[in-house]
Amino acid sequence: MNNFFGFSVVVSLGVLLVQVSMVEAASTSTMTTATTTASMTASTTVASTTATTATTLVLDQAAVEKRVREYFADAPAMIQIARCESNFRQYTDSGKSFRGGAGGGMVGVFQLYEKLHTAGAHALGFDITTLEGNLGYTRHMYKQEGTTPWASCEPTPILYDNSALRIELVTKLIELLQQLLALKLAEKS
Repeated sequence: MNNFFGFSVVVSLGVLLVQVSMVEAASTSTMTTATTTASMTASTTVASTTATTATTLVLDQAAVEKRVREYFADAPAMIQIARCESNFRQYTDSGKSFRGGAGGGMVGVFQLYEKLHTAGAHALGFDITTLEGNLGYTRHMYKQEGTTPWASCEPTPILYDNSALRIELVTKLIELLQQLLALKLAEKS
């Protein structure tokens, strides 16, 4: 029985060490991606006027990223989703809405499916082809469904908040080591 418990503790320690390594790797990867994104940004902003309102087209990825980070400061998962979906692009260099997905059916920084979301967004006063409209409708969707609509880009907690996870993993590691030490001491008695 003690051998089985000892084996279980050793296996658990191995799993925890792998998780701690993953936390370190994810942290390094996130910092590298942020540096790369910052160095790739263009610094052009173009103004365009629609029939009803003046809209500023933000072509600068750094400016879009800054706005997304401000808008979703309370929801860090959404910041990572924006990076995954569009690499913080709302517009192309020519000023057109950034489109992706099959047939270019997804639009903007959060790659909202235009055919599915345009009518609902307009009913709520959002134009998903604009940065503010894309952010606003995304906030509405996030309040209703969480990150589910972006399941392919859902970040793991390790990617956006690893300090709490790191503390939890180290605490579990210490507890397991204490249990192993108590077993060894009991065997000697």
